[in-house]
Amino acid sequence: MIGQVENITRFGLFVKISADELTDEIKKSTDKTVSKNSGLLRWSQFPKNHPKVQIGDLIGVEVFKVHEDGKIDLNYQEKNFKNVYAEFLESSQQRITELEQKNRELN
Repeated sequence: MIGQVENITRFGLFVKISADELTDEIKKSTDKTVSKNSGLLRWSQFPKNHPKVQIGDLIGVEVFKVHEDGKIDLNYQEKNFKNVYAEFLESSQQRITELEQKNRELN
């Protein structure tokens, strides 16, 4: 799954993840219920050669562990966003081109 970096601390990255994807991941790994939609990706789980991360960046993560108190530990997962979202990017670009053409016709 893909998450968005919410906060950077001395012990790791807090990553916001989709509630739908989170529910699916948790169902696969455990029967625990979780109300939170962010988890902690510890620096020890983050690749050392990865470029610097900033708040708002998108990164690949997977649920590693769900604690009894609902806290979520994450693992880093290498994602090639262009491969994962190629179809979406292509259809979005086509739609933008169509809208630009209609806009030109109206003006």
